[in-house]
Amino acid sequence: MKKILMTFATVMSGVAIILGMDPGRFAFKFIDAGGHRIRMLICGHGRPAVVFETGGSGASGGPLEYWNRVQPEVSEVARTVSYDRAGIGWSEPGPEPRDARQIARELHTALANAGVAPPYILVGHSLGGPLIRVFAGMYPGEVNGMVLVDPTQEEFINWNQARDPNHNERQDNEWKNIQASLAEAHESKVPKKIPVVLITGMGPPFFYRSMTQKEKQEYTAEHQVWLKFHSEWLETVPQGQHIITEKSEHDVPVTEPELIVGAIRKMVEQDRSRQ
Repeated sequence: MKKILMTFATVMSGVAIILGMDPGRFAFKFIDAGGHRIRMLICGHGRPAVVFETGGSGASGGPLEYWNRVQPEVSEVARTVSYDRAGIGWSEPGPEPRDARQIARELHTALANAGVAPPYILVGHSLGGPLIRVFAGMYPGEVNGMVLVDPTQEEFINWNQARDPNHNERQDNEWKNIQASLAEAHESKVPKKIPVVLITGMGPPFFYRSMTQKEKQEYTAEHQVWLKFHSEWLETVPQGQHIITEKSEHDVPVTEPELIVGAIRKMVEQDRSRQ
């Protein structure tokens, strides 16, 4: 499971680039994020602003095109922002370490420099889930909601490592930044009284038919643990909603974008009704 999740962002980067070949979408801005420029796509109007965070590691995740099937629909009802983190896509490299707190500071600076004022609804996929949890913990007064799309859960990663005492721990900087980001997410508190939607993809993977029976059994067992940790974390959130889909696996933004769009639009409407 861990290998599947860690390689997914790399695979989907190529898919996202293909999906992003519509020339009309290339209205990008390059915004200063604190000494380096990052690429942003800002669309739509209205508050709150919806900010998208891709998966993958801090410095090698997917490009903003990964949200191509979600952002245009949301932009019809709200201002939206997707972006390439520093060192990804067309964005310039940023300073080390590439952990969640550094990424949150850069995003916060870039949003201010781009004139995108809070409040924000944050949307994060895969490792983007822990990243937006850290942003919300650092800037709680600016976040009015979160949508976590099949997020990486620190408890699952810890469980996966603990069950194999003979595994070889990675020592590269990318893995250290991932581990630091997960630890920072674990320490972060969800801002009080904000709605949180967590979407868990429980559908079969694309390569399910080619898996052996043993591999299918192992995959199913691991995915049930994945769901368990999602459910347990959401129980700690007072205004949490859990959406479980059997139609998509990890790649919900590509295979079932309407599910994410619906959750975001509902959250935007609820936020405006509270004003």
